[in-house]
Parts: sequence; structure tokens; C-alpha cells
Amino acid sequence: MNSCNGMLSRLMLLGTLLCLVVSLNGCGFRLRGDVELPGVLADTYIESKDPYSGMARALRTQLERSGANVLETRDQASAILNVVSERSENRVLSVGSTGKATEYELFDEVVFSLSDATGKVLVGSQTLRLTRDLVFDQNELLGKLSEAESIHKQMRETLARQILMRIQASMRQP
Repeated sequence: MNSCNGMLSRLMLLGTLLCLVVSLNGCGFRLRGDVELPGVLADTYIESKDPYSGMARALRTQLERSGANVLETRDQASAILNVVSERSENRVLSVGSTGKATEYELFDEVVFSLSDATGKVLVGSQTLRLTRDLVFDQNELLGKLSEAESIHKQMRETLARQILMRIQASMRQP
């Protein structure tokens, strides 16, 4: 009798899990994976004032992760992803009684556009911004500076992913 109850419990759990998976799939939910790139991005050249900047590196990583071939020159490129400008700043949000900053706003912004090999604009100039707050403790100076740089890196990766998602959405429209 005990083994029958255990088996029934397992079957009910399995049935519940199966229903959950089917309902999540039915509503469009899926785990965040790589962005499905339009065909024009198969061979992409990233044009940037500083090709070794954090944003250019993040874009290269995201493009390669999604299956694109990132080229060193624009000669054979099917698309040119132009990083028009990028900005990364730390702004003081609050100051303590000693006059020292206790909270910062981390700010990253990128302006980009996409054109094909002939120069035809596929996605016009667009601006993306991200901000995060960082509580700052002067007693943990080195750790907080490292944390701020880590947050900026994560923000650039998020912006790179958002750029690819914007391109994907723009290319889907008729």
C-alpha cells in the first residue's frame, strides 16, 4: 500500500511538472538564449572610434555567440554595425555628512546604426541607455571600485544584447 501511494505521488508530481512546462511553452516563455540574427549579419564589421573599447568587445562577443562572423575589415562584410558614440560615467547621487559621495549612479549609453555593404541604412541611428545605483563605502574603496567596473561591464553586455535585439526587431518589420 505504501509503495502504491509513493508511486501515485510521483505520477502526480510528474503530471504537474508536465502541465507547467506545456503551459510555459504555450504562453511564449523560453529561456534567454542567443539572439537569432538576420541573415545580413552573417559577416559583420564593427565600426567604432575605438575597436578595443568595452562596447565593441561586448558587441563582438554577442555577435559571435549568436553565430555571426565578425570581420577585421569591412571589405567582405555583409553588414556594418556602426558604434557612433558610447559613454560610461559615474554620477554622484548622494553625499554623506563628511562631504564624501555615498551613492553613485552608474550610467552607460551607446548610439548605433546598421548599414549593408553598399551603405544602405538598414537600422537608423538609435540610442540605448542603462543606469544602475551603487552604494559607496569609503572604507571599502578598492572593492567598490572593482564592483563599479564589473557593473559597467555587465551593463555593456546588456546593451550589446539589446542592440542585437533591436536590429532583429527592426529587420522583421515589413
